[in-house]
Amino acid sequence: MPARRAPALLSVVILVACAHRKDEAAPAPAAVHEPAPESEQFAFVSTDNNTAARTEAPEEGEGEIAGDFAVKSPDAAKELAQAAVADRLDKKKTWRTSPVLPTTWPASERAVAVYFYPMAANPHSLEHYQLFSAAYRVDVSLVDGTTKVVPIAKAKMIGTVTDTRPTSLERRELDIAEAALVRQLLGADIASGENNYWGYLKFMHEHPEIGRDIEKRAGSFVKWVKHKDD
Repeated sequence: MPARRAPALLSVVILVACAHRKDEAAPAPAAVHEPAPESEQFAFVSTDNNTAARTEAPEEGEGEIAGDFAVKSPDAAKELAQAAVADRLDKKKTWRTSPVLPTTWPASERAVAVYFYPMAANPHSLEHYQLFSAAYRVDVSLVDGTTKVVPIAKAKMIGTVTDTRPTSLERRELDIAEAALVRQLLGADIASGENNYWGYLKFMHEHPEIGRDIEKRAGSFVKWVKHKDD
């Protein structure tokens, strides 16, 4: 007796109909607006004395650095200073550095100075270190990158501090101030407006022990920064 084919034929018809319905254009889903990734979201918080972010390129109103100088940035000067004094630093101590400062003020040469401050363990506290006055000064020529290490005798304890990192805003403001000094020493125009050197005063306020030591060693410069906008 021959097999019945009607049920199989019916199944084929049903499958074709279902496939035809699936091929019909489905309504487009509603557009979903995804939030931007965190890396693309930007927020800058500043103080009243420094309200604009600074980029690597010169700001409007600033001129390019003219001349073939070996050192054109604070970071490059600090790297040279650290390399020059590395073999003299006591490895048993932690060291802090000052911001780059002019070797003289008013400036008589295209050079900056970096001071190195030793910190020792505090026998009375596990969280605080004993901070001593500067033990070394390193002068860095912006012209040719040469360095001069000047030992400073009779370092004395100037306070107790915690070994904390600066905030991103504090670091940013100091970056702007140091860059302004280097640019000025190299003869470039500095943008007018807010006090570009505000970061020095902010650093001295946040680190009063080192700030007082800096004021003794670079008093003319600190005084000029304080009264720059008077």
